[in-house]
Amino acid sequence: MVQASSPGPGERVATDPPPRAVVLASLASILSRAVALGDEVAARVVHEALGRLLGLPVAPEG
Repeated sequence: MVQASSPGPGERVATDPPPRAVVLASLASILSRAVALGDEVAARVVHEALGRLLGLPVAPEG
């Protein structure tokens, strides 16, 4: 029987990133694009979505 070797020092196991990390990265990119385009409403919506995914409290609008 062949056993998989464990990674040595400094080696990383190649795995797919968690789905939430992929979504967060995508939203961060969209947020950057919205800011670059000057779309304040889109930036605010994406910013709130990022906060919710990270478990941060939603700030009241003001």
